[in-house]
Amino acid sequence: MTLAAERDVTSWTVTPATPVDHALIADFLATTVGIAGRKFAADSRDVAEQFDDTLPDALLVVRDEAQHVRGYAALHEPHGQAPEFLADFVFDPATARPIVDDTVAAVVARFARESAGVPKAFLRSFIGPTQRTALEALIRLGATEEGRFIRTRKPLDAEDIDDLQALTLPGLTLLSWPEVIELGLTEQVRTLQFDTFLEHFGNMSKTPEAFAHHIESRSFTPDFSSAVVDDAGEVVGYVLGSTYTHLTGGGEERSAHTDYIGVRADQRKRGIGEFLLRKSWLAALRRGLSIASLGTDINNASNAHLLYARLGYVAVEHQPAYRIDAEGGAK
Repeated sequence: MTLAAERDVTSWTVTPATPVDHALIADFLATTVGIAGRKFAADSRDVAEQFDDTLPDALLVVRDEAQHVRGYAALHEPHGQAPEFLADFVFDPATARPIVDDTVAAVVARFARESAGVPKAFLRSFIGPTQRTALEALIRLGATEEGRFIRTRKPLDAEDIDDLQALTLPGLTLLSWPEVIELGLTEQVRTLQFDTFLEHFGNMSKTPEAFAHHIESRSFTPDFSSAVVDDAGEVVGYVLGSTYTHLTGGGEERSAHTDYIGVRADQRKRGIGEFLLRKSWLAALRRGLSIASLGTDINNASNAHLLYARLGYVAVEHQPAYRIDAEGGAK
């Protein structure tokens, strides 16, 4: 399949990716300013892993007249408790609107075909301000906003390593990720992650299979992941992290990123969430990083974004989630 936008651009093409394109997509991510950051490396192996669950031929690559990759779009297999088809849209800011429009339309059309007969299926895309043209195309195709996220950033320059090291919580023990594995507590962490993220927007609670895939992935950073156990050895809090990379005009910025954090309901108000975050700051500083980051939905039962703001996390990007329901489907 080749899509050609005749209105303004005829020399750019959109074609399904092959394994050869993974390195070219990595080059695009490593060198393009003006696109969103990522929680995986600009490496062909990481790119391949990010798209290992796309539908056949559903990773589309945009190339310019010189055959350089200038963007991509992907439709992933349905996952989670809900029949959710995640869609990714990442285009160089220089990509002409007709190319973006046609690529987005191709993804939505593929969703319509794949979701036929799947009860309550829907397409979901988390799409930020760097992809405004793609968002406008989605809206024209019927997408509606269903949630809002913020990406936050916290400089760690003012944090004292010795103070962070000395932090403790009475009756609780911090475990590094290797210790979690050694003590056989990964399923407890998974169960708590599943329960705590039922309170959040999105289809983010991890089944055993999804959790195993996550912690075995190249994007998972064990050094920024840990758990807290009580005197009985039960997991009462956890944090799962990655390394976030954002390319700006001033160069590449890397941060210790919190993907998932949660505290057991009966253990809240004890400072466990703050404790876990501060320990992740310690790990970041010890590894030469001076920034922490995380993303959160701004409407959830725990109001966690209030804690993050108090700790100095500042919103740097607003990223809404948009949805298209399959024909005949219902929310």
